[in-house]
Amino acid sequence: MGLIPKIIKEVFRKSVEKPFTIHYPFVEIKPAEGYRGRIKWTVSKCTGCSMCATVCPANAIVMVPSERTQLKKEPQFIHYKCIFCGLCAEHCPTKAIELTPDYHLYGLKKEDVKIVTAEK
Repeated sequence: MGLIPKIIKEVFRKSVEKPFTIHYPFVEIKPAEGYRGRIKWTVSKCTGCSMCATVCPANAIVMVPSERTQLKKEPQFIHYKCIFCGLCAEHCPTKAIELTPDYHLYGLKKEDVKIVTAEK
């Protein structure tokens, strides 16, 4: 069988099959087990020790002045720089940082994805 008939046969076969892709964002995708997505920071656990900012290889965490933590500093997470390696969560002595399975990280401007809101 020649190449052209094989191609035509494949085109007809694929035109009647169900598509392989999904219609995201209309169809919700469940992330795989262990997926590291959006960062969740709990202010009540944070001491302001700066360990997270120290170990971050992408420099996506900046310590800013704050009255909410014991050492008067709190992390500011810059999502557009983050590589989601999880080192900040692993090295946090109080486990105030965790990576959630939320993969919806988008915005029209850098400022839209810059700061993670604190959870009490």
